[in-house]
Amino acid sequence: MKFLSLIFILAMNLTAFSQELWEIKLSKQMPETRMGKWTVGDYTVLVSMDTISVMLRKVQESLINGIAYYGDQDTNLVNYYKATAKRYGIAATQLEQAKNGFDLQSLIIYEGREDIRQNIGNSRFLRDQIDHFVQKGNAIIFFKGKRIFTLCRSSEHSNQGRMESPSDILNSGYEIRTFYDEPDNILFFEYYHMGW
Repeated sequence: MKFLSLIFILAMNLTAFSQELWEIKLSKQMPETRMGKWTVGDYTVLVSMDTISVMLRKVQESLINGIAYYGDQDTNLVNYYKATAKRYGIAATQLEQAKNGFDLQSLIIYEGREDIRQNIGNSRFLRDQIDHFVQKGNAIIFFKGKRIFTLCRSSEHSNQGRMESPSDILNSGYEIRTFYDEPDNILFFEYYHMGW
């Protein structure tokens, strides 16, 4: 009986509609540093290129240390690290030499050996870093050409209480949206799978 009660409570928690909405306050000052831009639909996000460059150099340094450590032990891992470190170094150099307003989506940053399909820019890694800048309020954002000072972020259970089959418990997740005025006009979207 206790087991059935536990299953019922777990099922209700996993399938019940839940939504959270909170506000992100953005900086009201304009930094005196060179800013790179990231454009998504109606949004243009400006972030410090110097900060991103420093971050890329730290990752590159960590990869170079990994190459030195694994040296003769694992050639596949060393080749993986070498290709990744090279891309991070090139991107950092591009940022260090870039003019204000540089298009950050043109940077080619990914992990692993050379893959022509990923040599197109619009890096997922960099996108996540920009999202982090936004969440911390360390970005300048324009919406339809007008500077804005707040964004909304919502977290919503993706099944929203539907229990059409037992597998719905295992296939549930959360959608995270970052937007200005309408949840369908998003700057960032993430889906986190909670089931198996």
